[in-house]
Amino acid sequence: MSIEEAYTARIVKEENELLFSRFNRLNNDLFSFNAHAKDEILALKSQVRNLTKTIQEKDFEIKKLQERLKKQDFLEKSKEIQKESVKIVSNKIQKSKDSVELKKTIAELIKEIDVCVALLDEY
Repeated sequence: MSIEEAYTARIVKEENELLFSRFNRLNNDLFSFNAHAKDEILALKSQVRNLTKTIQEKDFEIKKLQERLKKQDFLEKSKEIQKESVKIVSNKIQKSKDSVELKKTIAELIKEIDVCVALLDEY
């Protein structure tokens, strides 16, 4: 082997070692990046699970609040009905001085109140 061939072989060998070293660093960097990306994906999956759980809890709270609103609306309507009943009774009492008619009116109102109480018990 001539000096030129030996020199060329040495240069090629050094370049190959340099390229192998660079390739090895790139390969290690890629494996490190891959491991880091996997860790980030696991962390994001955990966050998604936590957010999903929080959303489910908030949905349940919203349903409970909607039920409370419905009950409050029903109670307010019931109170309005009671106020109207009291107005009707007072008007009938003013118009009628007959105690028999007054007793009938009171009995009717008691029945209406019982119906309202039964409806309230259902909720």
